[in-house]
Amino acid sequence: SIAYRRPSRKNAVSAEQERKSLPPMEKLSHYDCPCLKRCPLHEAMRCIGGKWKAQILCALGASGPLRYNALGRRLDHVSNTVLAQALREMEEDGLVCRREYLEVPVRVEYSVTGAGAELIPILDQLSDWAEHRQKAREAR
Repeated sequence: SIAYRRPSRKNAVSAEQERKSLPPMEKLSHYDCPCLKRCPLHEAMRCIGGKWKAQILCALGASGPLRYNALGRRLDHVSNTVLAQALREMEEDGLVCRREYLEVPVRVEYSVTGAGAELIPILDQLSDWAEHRQKAREAR
């Protein structure tokens, strides 16, 4: 795998030459992953990456179906444009279900699908990992 190794003092020249032969880090992407033509991590991050998608999944998972405005109130400081775009993308990816009730006025509810529900324990683990790292940094 391609990884940057800190050069030791003994062979700093050869390590430096090796580092120069690697592609620049800012130009690497998950498409450069040597394990697959299309990295599964890239696909996962495409689905849940972004500033609000994980929070949307957590909010819907914790509360059940929510109307658009109720969801927006749970996500402090999210704009309507960003929330609408994230929900549309998550619906296309099969993580969120949009249910429209033909009433006057029209009522729309969003809920987590089975695929979205599978992600919630993973997001919980990621949250635990981040919390552990925060505590470790504060202890230093």
